[in-house]
Amino acid sequence: MFDASRILVAGDAFDWRYYARIIQKQKPCVAALLPLVVHEDNHQLVVFKPAGWLSQPDATGDPPITEIFAAYLKEKYQKPGNAFCAAVQRLDRPAQGLMVLARTSKGAARISAEIRSGQFYKKYHVLTLKPLRAAGRISERMVLSADMQKIDRMARRVENIPATDSSPGMRYLVTAQLVSAGKVFQYEVIPEGGKYHQIRALFAAYGAPLLGDVRYGGPPLQRGRIALLASLLRYRHPTTGSWQIFSIDDRTLARLPDFFTT
Repeated sequence: MFDASRILVAGDAFDWRYYARIIQKQKPCVAALLPLVVHEDNHQLVVFKPAGWLSQPDATGDPPITEIFAAYLKEKYQKPGNAFCAAVQRLDRPAQGLMVLARTSKGAARISAEIRSGQFYKKYHVLTLKPLRAAGRISERMVLSADMQKIDRMARRVENIPATDSSPGMRYLVTAQLVSAGKVFQYEVIPEGGKYHQIRALFAAYGAPLLGDVRYGGPPLQRGRIALLASLLRYRHPTTGSWQIFSIDDRTLARLPDFFTT
């Protein structure tokens, strides 16, 4: 298990701009990035992506996490050329949590195949100001479902993201389990089927937008964060085939409301 508390309480210490400057100036970066490394082997690099970091290139031109960790790999293994580093999953820029970066093209292809076949298991933790309700009562466990085209339209309108190839009848489906209730509500969220999910839009559609998700009607948080944490990944190793589990430690998860509200 990975203790992410030091990152979540660090404020601007893990701001992507600091790392971008190190990379651009070709300064040593391994020591600075080591606190974000969860696991590393010949084919994969599991990291904790802080809020504000890009998981994939976008129109801003800001360096994505793959570019930053490619510099880490180049320095650590003294590679004469560019190091291979590819993202096999997406995590929204204002969100944080566990991500897999492939170190080889074989690793990227095999992990991507697991994702497409629904064999890549993910879990998230989110915080909301309002609870999910069913029949007027706070629901401890709830399956959130919506037509994919409807949610895609909502996401495009709010976030200006490109359309998908979803067709009528296909649905987003996640299970939300209430973990704690107080000033805020914490949910453990599991995408059902491992393929189609849009957690932010689904929670908003059910009247419980995530903390910090102002685009979907949630209250703002400092530094533009949203209270969405990728907390667990379970999938087969791309070469050995053995199952792997990477997760955020229970103590960190229990303190999430404090990390995001103080």
